[in-house]
Amino acid sequence: MSANPVRSNMPDLIRGSFVFATLSAAAGVMLGALSAHLPDRLFAVPNGRDMLHSAVEIQMWHALGLCILSLNAARLSPKLIRLSCLCMAIGMVLFCVPVTLLALFNLKLGSISIGRIAPYGGTMLMIAWCLAAASALRRPFPR
Repeated sequence: MSANPVRSNMPDLIRGSFVFATLSAAAGVMLGALSAHLPDRLFAVPNGRDMLHSAVEIQMWHALGLCILSLNAARLSPKLIRLSCLCMAIGMVLFCVPVTLLALFNLKLGSISIGRIAPYGGTMLMIAWCLAAASALRRPFPR
């Protein structure tokens, strides 16, 4: 028997989702401080501070949501909650990273702004939340 029975019952994808979420929250705190203290002239685009602030806000809310989903995975439909957590992690990366890179570096992929990836991340986040709702509907909560 494991010294930590909760950990042994947590599937690897769910545990990985929780670790990803907590590290994303830590990165969000760092990026939030950067957003608050970086001089305006160091942002690569005119509204860079606002862009970075939005990316941090989305990152922090979804990190919190992913922590909550991960910790409650045993109460939800296993397949759907795993898919939800995976979509949420992918969505966070596809939304927050391009917006952050655009704000700080105005990064381009060829002639296309990296910010054009962000809507795909936003779509993945919406899908993740819908899957989370479906996972709760598919399996009754224990009493």
